[in-house]
Amino acid sequence: MLLIYGYNVSQRANLNPAVNPIDRIVKQQHTMTAKNPDLRINALSFSSFKFDVPAGATSVNLHGNFTASGGLTNDVEVFVMSSDDFVNWQNRHEAKTFYNSGKVTVGTFNVNLPTDAGTYYLVFNNRFALLAQKTVLVDGALTYYQ
Repeated sequence: MLLIYGYNVSQRANLNPAVNPIDRIVKQQHTMTAKNPDLRINALSFSSFKFDVPAGATSVNLHGNFTASGGLTNDVEVFVMSSDDFVNWQNRHEAKTFYNSGKVTVGTFNVNLPTDAGTYYLVFNNRFALLAQKTVLVDGALTYYQ
């Protein structure tokens, strides 16, 4: 069997550069969304989206944007982390993150995650706010090939 592969660089420019071009041909793309136009996060609290990536997944990427409002400073912290690190973070222990926005009003995330099976969390943190509830507009997605 002879396989000839070619692509137009200008078409590829809008795609995730970490995706193996062969994956686009021989594997199917899967997408899980994280969308909420009105995600409310109470003071001293957080909210999260859970993503389960199956065995055999490749070119795993979590991308999107968010905008926070509420309180005096209109800010949240956004993290992307593994399930083990999420448990540690919830218990206020040290945790590694794939993405850490710091306190911001608006942000964009584009995180390449490890291939193969795993559970990951996109976390919106407002635990630092003593009184102010925050509202976050979230538009994100996890994509992978399998």
